[in-house]
Amino acid sequence: MQKPEEMTKKHDLLDIIHLIYVMDPMCSWCYGFAPVIKQLVAEQEGQMQFKLVMGGLRPGTERPLEEQMKDSIKHHWQDVEKITEQPFDYTFFDRGDFVYDTEPGCRAVVTMRYLKPEQELEMAEAVQSAFYARNNDVTKPAVLASIARTFGVEEDTFLEKFHSQEMQEKTQQDFTIARHLQATAFPSLYLLNGTNIHLVSRGYRPYDGLKAHLQRVLQQVAPDQNPLKE
Repeated sequence: MQKPEEMTKKHDLLDIIHLIYVMDPMCSWCYGFAPVIKQLVAEQEGQMQFKLVMGGLRPGTERPLEEQMKDSIKHHWQDVEKITEQPFDYTFFDRGDFVYDTEPGCRAVVTMRYLKPEQELEMAEAVQSAFYARNNDVTKPAVLASIARTFGVEEDTFLEKFHSQEMQEKTQQDFTIARHLQATAFPSLYLLNGTNIHLVSRGYRPYDGLKAHLQRVLQQVAPDQNPLKE
């Protein structure tokens, strides 16, 4: 039989509202969304729990980008830049042999989750900026390790963890969670209220629109425990 304090603790955990953000650091719309989610998380710190899930945009890709795909990606980048004003380095498209494998970037974020969990979102943003704004090849472990170093993680420490079977499995677990959530587009946001999951937003939204929509969802699913700050 559970003690009263154990039952209360379990109830409190179920009452905590979690905001789940499904993204991929090599997704251009997620890069455009970075300032929005950063502002939302900062403003709601202490009000709801935040969980980052790697979506796996193109994990395991082995073939270099073809010209037709380059053109398609370039149009996406131009749309994101126009709408979000995030900077892009278009010299990326001069690469002749780039393999757009998003698994290493996702694994780098997951690795930071276990080395310095308080820097997980910042690591995701740093990988995004390195790739989109500075044309760094974030499919390379050495590049990812140099990014991790800016957060006070030694490169050797990062690489040992990054290459471990544990981190490979944890990254695949994130991809599985994303599929379970039916996160078919990134960025996607969900609310976890107890054991119930609710879609908040799929695709890019500006901050004001996202916050207003999140408020409406909270009022529907948790009217008595709405933690969203005004």
